[in-house]
Amino acid sequence: MTGRFEGRVALVTAAADGIGAATAKAFAENGARVVLSDINTELGEERAEALRAAGHSATFIRADATREEEVEALVRRTVLDHGGLHLAANVVGDGHPGASGPEFHQQSLEAFEYTIMICLRTTFLCLKHEIAHMIDHGGGAIANVTSLAGMLYNSFGGAGYGSSKAAVIRLTKFAAVSYADRGIRVNCIAPGVTPTRAYYKSGPEHAKVLIDEQVINQPIRRAIATEEQAAGIIWLCSDEASMVTGHNLPIDGGWTAQY
Repeated sequence: MTGRFEGRVALVTAAADGIGAATAKAFAENGARVVLSDINTELGEERAEALRAAGHSATFIRADATREEEVEALVRRTVLDHGGLHLAANVVGDGHPGASGPEFHQQSLEAFEYTIMICLRTTFLCLKHEIAHMIDHGGGAIANVTSLAGMLYNSFGGAGYGSSKAAVIRLTKFAAVSYADRGIRVNCIAPGVTPTRAYYKSGPEHAKVLIDEQVINQPIRRAIATEEQAAGIIWLCSDEASMVTGHNLPIDGGWTAQY
């Protein structure tokens, strides 16, 4: 359905790779003018250039989504450069590198607070400033990225990861109800086993073991592609989902259907 976002501007955070990069590409292929943002300037610029080379409208703006002044400037520049902001995918979210190994009582406060900052604080800041624009300019659609770890027990990422992702689901619902009467829809996806850089922090061999261990929990026993996660975001932001808001969509190969 190429062209369904024609004339609309989409902002994607964590767009340098993983689900963010796949989402930026999907928005562009569906006709949106896309702003990619990340702290990885080199890779982010490469992604934007590749989209432009394919004939799409894409620009990169570096921003640290943990810093409010940078998020505010990101949204402001997006609006100034492109004339508006209609769609947003808030993808930033990660766990502390040392949080998965120790048992709960051995995990550090530093790891817990770091993960809350990366997963929950960034989503709050992005929502706040995206909504602040959309509220006075005809509304819009926003998709956040949470995790199955926010819905059920999973040791991946430690206590901070599951706690922050559960909070993102609640934050999504709060924003959805608060702004539904002003034309703003807010939803989220909960990815299942999707190989992104978070899996590869300890190297490719450890990543394979981790992925194989988790895939057996999915009725569809294969890893999920980032493009499949992006497809869920695209649908939630599209007019086809015009009556969907406050929804958490698990894209998990049937994992949560078992509970």
